[in-house]
Amino acid sequence: MMKGYAALFFGAILIAAFVLKEYSAGVGNFFTMTPWWMYFVLCGIIYSGYRIVTLFQEDREIEQRVIEEEGRVYMERIERAKAQESAEDDDAEDLVAAAGDEDHYHDDSNRL
Repeated sequence: MMKGYAALFFGAILIAAFVLKEYSAGVGNFFTMTPWWMYFVLCGIIYSGYRIVTLFQEDREIEQRVIEEEGRVYMERIERAKAQESAEDDDAEDLVAAAGDEDHYHDDSNRL
């Protein structure tokens, strides 16, 4: 998080140094020579950069929460499917065992 702000800050300093270097009259004359609306443009650029960074971070956090929620739902679905499959296997084994017992019982009755 701080890396982005540090890069933004140093970029603004480099731009300001380049602009001030172009003006040989110095910093005092820089502010008197610059039109008033340029200050609004500069503030708008800085604010836009700040909002882009903050909105990107918020979007990333929201996306991460959605991904985690989808993963949790998916894992619950897999666990339910496994539980249902094991319950069906147990029922099938019980039916097979019961069918085997019935066959054995019928075989005994046929012998009489």
